[in-house]
Amino acid sequence: MNKHTSFLKPGWAAGLLTLMLATSLPALAQQHPSLDNYLFTPVAISPANAGNQNQDLVSLVDAQWIGLPGAPRTGVISADYKNLRGLGLNLMLVSDAIGPASSQYVGISGAYHLPIGEHTTLSTGLRITLGQTTVDLENETYYDGLDPSIYNLQGPLMANVDVGTTLNAKSFYAGISFKNLNRAQIYQNNYTAQVLQVFGGHRYPLKNDWTLKSSFLLTGTNNAPADLNLHAFLERDGYWGIGAHYSPADEMGILFRLNPASDFHLFYQYNFPLTDLVYLTRSSHVAGVAFSISPKVSSLTSPRYFL
Repeated sequence: MNKHTSFLKPGWAAGLLTLMLATSLPALAQQHPSLDNYLFTPVAISPANAGNQNQDLVSLVDAQWIGLPGAPRTGVISADYKNLRGLGLNLMLVSDAIGPASSQYVGISGAYHLPIGEHTTLSTGLRITLGQTTVDLENETYYDGLDPSIYNLQGPLMANVDVGTTLNAKSFYAGISFKNLNRAQIYQNNYTAQVLQVFGGHRYPLKNDWTLKSSFLLTGTNNAPADLNLHAFLERDGYWGIGAHYSPADEMGILFRLNPASDFHLFYQYNFPLTDLVYLTRSSHVAGVAFSISPKVSSLTSPRYFL
């Protein structure tokens, strides 16, 4: 047997298996965090949404594939700001882990919201993201502990550029975004994938202070199948709501939002896998809180489509 052969501890073996599933098999690929929670953090899918979040600060945790060792875990903190001149800014901090691989990055988004009608704005945005990915192999058991190739693999500092534009009208929105324009290098001959996203939604007032919101997100990624996400959300007078999420090739679930005060709300999303992962896990969860620390501007405020 080769002296460099390694034997993984059970937890790491499952974690590496998870990593292989997420990166090698399209049918079992990890649901990208921005697809799971974009209704709560709309700037995640497009920098054009910078400044259009309903609350100044959003913090959430995305735990996928509960019970599967090494399953994806994501933490997000997003700070949002918009002034009366139509300038929107957003700072997003993200920590993402799957198996022995972990990534930390910060995204700075800027957008300009141009009024083109009484209730219509055209928003265009740019985001620069800085981050790094590390693969931790130190917890494995090896015959040759001196082999330098078995220690942490730390990628270079990556810089990615995203662009997007969104049309916000009184009862609907529609937009498009393109991520990783420059395809930053993660490791040698390994680059970030380019992502094209098309999205839209509609807000329909019902009787007795009820509102029905529907939305879709279509994502195309290099060397991966297209992904479609559909949402329907029923809201009562802006204080609470319940909805459903459906991604035909990935998962389905339900989501809740509670707004006990005008400057504070809680949200939760449960997802059930629709792939072969159902034999290994039955649930994924997103939970978070959002709140404001300053009064919202009194003009240039788009109708609230996101949650």
